[in-house]
Amino acid sequence: MTRPPSTPPSPEPAESAGRIAERAAALGAMLHDAHREAEAGTLIDLAGLEDRVAHLCLAAEALPRGEARILLDPLGDLVAALAPLAAALTDQQARREETIAAALAGRDDPHTARQRAAAAYGRPGAPAGPAPSDDTP
Repeated sequence: MTRPPSTPPSPEPAESAGRIAERAAALGAMLHDAHREAEAGTLIDLAGLEDRVAHLCLAAEALPRGEARILLDPLGDLVAALAPLAAALTDQQARREETIAAALAGRDDPHTARQRAAAAYGRPGAPAGPAPSDDTP
């Protein structure tokens, strides 16, 4: 028995160029935020970025040429935001690799060394053994 061919999903309604430009601007803002976080050393999650860009490009390609022209600047800004983010991520990775190499070579991470010193000298906020009990007279 043969199956009837499945019907393709109905195409999504075309988005307006203005809506696509808004989505591109929001994605650009997300990339700028990710760039700042990466420069600060924060690990960032870019999961889904490729899908978001692909959907944005498909929506732009579905527009008539005349309407799509207004997307040149917003999409260009989006592309321009990728270079500084990529550079920040590359620098972040290099710093992490240097830290790991230093630890493997027997040198202490300065952050860890400060924590150990603070704990040894009992500075406030440093974990320094058991807390005094409230049972003292």
